Amino acid sequence: MRPVLGTACPAGEGRTRDASRLMTTLDLRKAARRDPIRPLDVGDVSASDLAAARDNWRDRMASEHASARIFGDLVGGMMRAGLPSHELRRVAAMAQQELDHGVLCARVLAALGGEPVAELPRLDETPVHADASTPLEAVLRNVISIGCCSETVAVALVATERELAGPPAVRTVLEQILRDEIKHSRFGWRILARYAPSLTTTERAGIDEYLSDVVEHQLDFHGQFLAMPYAGEEGIGIGAPHGGSSWQVFLTTMNQVVIPGLEQCGLRAEDAWTSARATFAACRDRDSVAER
Repeated sequence: MRPVLGTACPAGEGRTRDASRLMTTLDLRKAARRDPIRPLDVGDVSASDLAAARDNWRDRMASEHASARIFGDLVGGMMRAGLPSHELRRVAAMAQQELDHGVLCARVLAALGGEPVAELPRLDETPVHADASTPLEAVLRNVISIGCCSETVAVALVATERELAGPPAVRTVLEQILRDEIKHSRFGWRILARYAPSLTTTERAGIDEYLSDVVEHQLDFHGQFLAMPYAGEEGIGIGAPHGGSSWQVFLTTMNQVVIPGLEQCGLRAEDAWTSARATFAACRDRDSVAER
């Protein structure tokens, strides 16, 4: 099952800014009433799994909605780097797709008897990478973090969730979201493959150094799976989370798709991933000892 993480903000300074920003309420009740999903028959789903499913769709609604600003911010970096206008238009459309995903999640939530109202997550700024040697290096850092990593992992998670979905209406929503996530992931790999061969030594070194932040951020972000509950089969079918399974999908995707793909583009991703995994494991070991 995919968690309610949405699209991860690119790794970098954006993660630590605006910590005191006030929360904003997202109300999609009116949007959910347009083309609504009929109330879902939850059958033998336990009360706890139903509540978990509602919470999952509500949080996911907010995170998908908030993810739109990441693609909006990416357009500016692409302009500064002189990327083709047709790619700019595609990314602008991706921002709209994330907003649409939020509405789709709101409709499922309403069909499960929940109110599609939520607090938006903290809206961190997308990193501008002032330390990058060129605008191209700066934008490729974000393209890698967003498209090659976060959206590629999202494809695997949503595809898994679709296969486990019970009600046809839930499966249809997941299929709609999955189609867009595939486009977002392909965008990242297409842009990286196009520009990686012509990177200067300085640009490549800067991106290689940044990869440590990227994979550390992916581990921290998706590490939230490990604290999520483990729903039953019926609960999973309507969107309740199963944290352990999602964590394994994340690791498999990073090991078999993301890291090899970055290596094929001439980047030193394996070294960054190995180091980040060791650090993440050590931190978890220390936390386990502290909790005893």
